[in-house]
Amino acid sequence: MAELVEIISVTHNPIYYPRMQNPDEENPGVLRVKQGFAETRQKLADARPDVLLCIGNDHLNQLFMDNMPAFIIGKGPETAGTWSWERRMSVPDYRARTDVSLAKSIIHKGFDHGVDFAFSDELRVDHAFTIPLDLLRPERDLPVVPLMCNVMAPPIPPARRFYQVGEALRSIIEEYPTDERVAVVCSGHLSVEIGGPRGAGSTDPEFDRWSVELVGKGDVEAVCRNLTFERFWQAGNYTAGFLTLVMLLGLARGRPASHYETVYSDTNSAPFLTWDLYTAESPAGARAAVGSWP
Repeated sequence: MAELVEIISVTHNPIYYPRMQNPDEENPGVLRVKQGFAETRQKLADARPDVLLCIGNDHLNQLFMDNMPAFIIGKGPETAGTWSWERRMSVPDYRARTDVSLAKSIIHKGFDHGVDFAFSDELRVDHAFTIPLDLLRPERDLPVVPLMCNVMAPPIPPARRFYQVGEALRSIIEEYPTDERVAVVCSGHLSVEIGGPRGAGSTDPEFDRWSVELVGKGDVEAVCRNLTFERFWQAGNYTAGFLTLVMLLGLARGRPASHYETVYSDTNSAPFLTWDLYTAESPAGARAAVGSWP
């Protein structure tokens, strides 16, 4: 049977990507984000995965308010992105072979675990996938399975449903009849306002710290009870992008993260969470918040 060996969550905020490439960057938060990606990339390498299950969302590039499945699996032979408008923001392209067999198994076995996954042979990914993949697996040598989640078009699935889908994915992976080592790479958002009255960028650093800590500590009931659409909206109109991190807690079956951290820069907050499942059981750990909020 296949084995889940690592679970990773990072930011996909496109503001960070070009700043991390700038040798003159001085903001301690941005530098910590760069270091966090390097540390997480090493963890992924240490886990020696054979395939990456990549979890993120579409930013209304391919899916829109009138056609937004809750959870959709890409099963075409190749996973590729990004889009032309994103390239103008220095967002990287990424291209990898899709593990079609695993993708189809997730779709078929989903029915046995209470999840009706939508699917597509024409799914194209955007920066929610290409940024974390480019920074965490620049070798582009591993097949991937993309899973897009609806965090933009109400009605958005509640936190408990994201947790349940994560549990289902864990079971499906463990029932998959191969000896593959599977790692999960996920990206999501902390508090953020896009095109709204509060202006662009993170809007609620206290929410960022609190929400990452809830997931990092494995407090499943508090996560499902408190992380509502209304609470996300209070923190920023696109903060529901945090829900992909809740799916990771389901994949970990409620186990506390091996490491969780909220990094503050001059404009945005960034989460780092890992569950190092290939190692012996270890207590959850948290770093102090890095940087300062202006």
